Amino acid sequence: MQERRYYGLDALRGGMMLLGIVLHAANLYLAAPPPVVPLPTDPNKSLAFDLVFHFIHAFRMPTFFVLAGFFAALLVEKRGIYGTWRDRSVRIVLPLVASVILILPVTVLLLADFALATRFGTHRLLPDPAELEILRAELAAAGFPADAPAALHLWFLLYLTYFYLLLPLCRGLGQFAGRCAKPVLWFLGSPVSILVLGVLSAVTLWPFHGGQVLEGFIFFEPHLPSLAYYGLFFVLGYLLRQFPGALQVLARSAGRNAVFAAVLFPLALWASQVDHAVHPTAGELNHLVAVAANGLCTWAMVALAIGSAVRFFDRPSPWALYASQSAYWVYLVHLPLVALAGWWLVQYDLPAVAKFTAVVVFTTLLSFLSYHYWVQGTRIGVFLHGRRFRLAWPWREAR
Repeated sequence: MQERRYYGLDALRGGMMLLGIVLHAANLYLAAPPPVVPLPTDPNKSLAFDLVFHFIHAFRMPTFFVLAGFFAALLVEKRGIYGTWRDRSVRIVLPLVASVILILPVTVLLLADFALATRFGTHRLLPDPAELEILRAELAAAGFPADAPAALHLWFLLYLTYFYLLLPLCRGLGQFAGRCAKPVLWFLGSPVSILVLGVLSAVTLWPFHGGQVLEGFIFFEPHLPSLAYYGLFFVLGYLLRQFPGALQVLARSAGRNAVFAAVLFPLALWASQVDHAVHPTAGELNHLVAVAANGLCTWAMVALAIGSAVRFFDRPSPWALYASQSAYWVYLVHLPLVALAGWWLVQYDLPAVAKFTAVVVFTTLLSFLSYHYWVQGTRIGVFLHGRRFRLAWPWREAR
């Protein structure tokens, strides 16, 4: 297969990682947190951020894992499976270990500070042990595994490590599937694809309350339902690479998938809320509707995101290049910055939208400034990307 640069997919991959800032900032101001995630939120809150949170969560990480599988296939073509494993060990596993040591403790501290500030109205950098124990007991009583070691936002690196172990299986499936190029391209261009892929994901969503993957995956202990759910996207992303023309088919189908997503997202959100409200032993039909609606919605949104990226952004762009190159660093450091800003703002009685905006602006500025001046072109940049970059600010390149 001819090697080329996938500018649109690069931009989309960077965008999905950067959306983490918006998602985690919105999480601080939820008015109705899901029952399975009973975490404290700021006293100033708004249902608008529940909508933002659920919208981004519905497609962001599934899209990322499809792209991760696609780019893994490119790497296997270039370096083979063992070469890919060596490369990913350096680019994924080592940054994961370094981040667990250097970034995770600070993130845990600041998130604990935020939680205690919202619960007790205190504002200490070093948490009071008695307050911390009360909060832990309350979370445990609500069913949240407060004592389990959490990877927090680093979970996606951990899951990528697991999924790269599937490369021999992926290559075998790809060699078999490559013989069926014509029917597969027809399938991707047909509305039937959303139905079939949605049903596949619905099966993996069955163990989750509300048909939403909101529990279990942020911890170091492997969570098999989450691995099955996200692993499906990775494997199918790998297989997508085996069909030349598949991306163009998705680009042509973007309009139709936008209609599907617009219809399915509110339906999935409503079905999840109904499922959460019904006792588990009395709501199998409600749960079936919730997992089906969420499976269909997610695939419509994933197909829309990929198709739109190929259709509108598959060309060289200084903005897309900068976003794709900086996204790894920005994602690693964004959550402690979000928690720091959120914790500081708890003490002020301001509208939720003002706090949310301040958190996003603060986190975005510090993340990109630190990348621009302290990461790219340094040993840290080489550690993350394998090479040095000397990128100018994109607005200068665009002139």
